[in-house]
Amino acid sequence: MNICIWSGCSFEEWYSSYHLMLEIIKRILASGHEVWLVQVKNSDGKLPSELTKERKLHVINVPQNKVKKSNFALRYLNGFHYYRESAKEVAKLANIIDVIFLQSNNTAITPINIARKLHIPVVYNVQDIFPIDAMVIGKLSKSNPAFIVARTLQAKAYKKATRVVTISEDLKKTIQKEGRTDVDVIYNWSYQNEPYNIPDNKNHFLISNYIERDNGFRVIYAGNVGQMMESEMIVQVAKILKNEEQIKFYIIGNGSGLNRFKKRVSEEKLNNILFYGFQPMEYAQDNYCAADVNVNPVPKGVIYTCMPSKTATCLLSEKPTVISMDIDSDMARKLSSVDQWTVVPPGDAKAMAEAILKVYKEGSKKSKNSATFLQHLGPVENANKYVEILEEVALSKK
Repeated sequence: MNICIWSGCSFEEWYSSYHLMLEIIKRILASGHEVWLVQVKNSDGKLPSELTKERKLHVINVPQNKVKKSNFALRYLNGFHYYRESAKEVAKLANIIDVIFLQSNNTAITPINIARKLHIPVVYNVQDIFPIDAMVIGKLSKSNPAFIVARTLQAKAYKKATRVVTISEDLKKTIQKEGRTDVDVIYNWSYQNEPYNIPDNKNHFLISNYIERDNGFRVIYAGNVGQMMESEMIVQVAKILKNEEQIKFYIIGNGSGLNRFKKRVSEEKLNNILFYGFQPMEYAQDNYCAADVNVNPVPKGVIYTCMPSKTATCLLSEKPTVISMDIDSDMARKLSSVDQWTVVPPGDAKAMAEAILKVYKEGSKKSKNSATFLQHLGPVENANKYVEILEEVALSKK
């Protein structure tokens, strides 16, 4: 079977779905299928070392113009341009491709329409729900013509795809409201099945930044500092806890909201918030294992449009975690059942501060069931679920 992975990203640089796409491709190849990877080419078109010797993997690199993430309109138009250009390469494979795996993107209607014209079925993987996610964080208003057009086009993409797979029950419900009733759910996974259990004396983040145990109680946020995280909530939590001199907030990462975040910290004269840049991708799990408590301030409504990518890795760290999200969401109910995890309402700085203070006073304890909770989120098992769906769709075509 010949499977085309049509990607709007590139293995040349890290992105949030990097490890997901890598595992899916590995599982497809392990199942005996041939993969045609169409991806963005930014520089040398390099691949992860695990894929470089795969004879059944064929890579087609398509150049794409670099656009600043902050330029919303240009990024959107650039997406359409990339899929029109890469479609020329996909069309050359039309006679041999049995099914297309379309990676989540904001301009899905273009590749899906092209695939339909080529009579190739499409499995569309939805990692976030655009442009509703932009509306939720205040980037687009519901009445904005750009929002209305983009939402209409995405809704058509959901309906026209042969199969739609998303990553949580909350996202599934949102897609169903957009008009697609049959939606599969496969949760995202971390980098491995087993808990990480990285001790301080072997933790890359702590060692490389010379952070000792006597530096204090570590509250860690690791990840993108953008509009999908509520930095102001951390500012307010740090203000509440500023007299607890041992409690320090470590912000690990970069993003469009970092300068604004730092400005607020300066304005409030908070000495208990420390900033560190992105750590090497291969040490992502070290960030969460370095924590006495992990935090993730998810803004209101976001959990219905995307899933915090760090969730699975936080669970495998087996460290206490305080996360804010809509309390009535399916994910909030699931995470509330995890030992040493506390879910608080979005924007409730007092509740998050109290939860952190409780861990500080009682001591950071290993979660008893977080790894068990992840038994159905293993990389091999869930990647194989994608393979099974691709096989089903390809066979139905024949």
